[in-house]
Amino acid sequence: MEFVVSIPIRQEDAQNVVDAFLSKKPYNAPVPPDTVLDNAGNVIPNPITKQNYVEDCIAYFILDVTKTYLVRKAALEARETASTTAETVATELESWIRQQ
Repeated sequence: MEFVVSIPIRQEDAQNVVDAFLSKKPYNAPVPPDTVLDNAGNVIPNPITKQNYVEDCIAYFILDVTKTYLVRKAALEARETASTTAETVATELESWIRQQ
């Protein structure tokens, strides 16, 4: 399954959204500089824009939420498995003790 997340932002709020992410610097994403050097050593506008930075931050957020969910899910499943195993062992031990 593949899908695209689209978040509508009013034009008048767009720069504030970008600036907000730049000020927070979430997930330690590197903020792209405004200019970079091309292969010839010329200063050019960075093709990786501040808007790309915001997209990366949102992608990191989605990855972080997904990772947290998967860890919790795996922990719950492991706990249930361990609990079932412990109950089985305890029942077998109880049975063995009663036979002694």
